[in-house]
Amino acid sequence: MAISRVPTAWIANYSSNDTNMTLPIASFSGLTAAEANTTTGDICNIVKEILEVIYAAQQDLDSADRPTKMSVARLTTTDDGTGIVTRQFTVTFTCSSPTLNVATEE
Repeated sequence: MAISRVPTAWIANYSSNDTNMTLPIASFSGLTAAEANTTTGDICNIVKEILEVIYAAQQDLDSADRPTKMSVARLTTTDDGTGIVTRQFTVTFTCSSPTLNVATEE
């Protein structure tokens, strides 16, 4: 398999009409309709779930099939005293200068 940077390979049911992108709520198992609501939703949960889906898609690929110009790392820690869980994502891109567009795969 070759490296794929096509959005539909990473987010189920992604679509675009060249003006708007559509990311169906059903593509994010940890996101509810209430959390994604346009006026009362929670941007923190939306961003977290997008990162969860991208991370999972990356992990599902064989190492040789992962993009080399983008990587997503995830760290989960739990405070034993409080039980509070912290989820940290690090997204790294290799970019072209001066545009800062993500570099093409070689």
